Amino acid sequence: MNYRLTKSPRASMMLALAVVLIIQVSAAQACPTCKTGLGERFVNAYGWSIIFMMAMPFTLVGAFAAYVFWTIRSKTAAAIAAGSDESVAELAQRKSALGVPTQPPVDA
Repeated sequence: MNYRLTKSPRASMMLALAVVLIIQVSAAQACPTCKTGLGERFVNAYGWSIIFMMAMPFTLVGAFAAYVFWTIRSKTAAAIAAGSDESVAELAQRKSALGVPTQPPVDA
């Protein structure tokens, strides 16, 4: 058999390191705040920080979507509030050119 892997010093060092890490796995801890000696207060604070970090992307995307919705809605309302039928007709023409339906579907 060819044991070339163990003949190089680098491979031998990596193998030894892997064996030591596998043996030491039982002594590893998940995180420093999960230890029982820190108390319930720190563990709860760590849990809340994780919840806030997980909620932040959804908050940012939701805020951006609300801003876009509000902007589009206010521009449409401003066009309708202008009072001219031409602005409403122009808005309907732009919507139909983009393929956006301007009337609700008719049930047959």
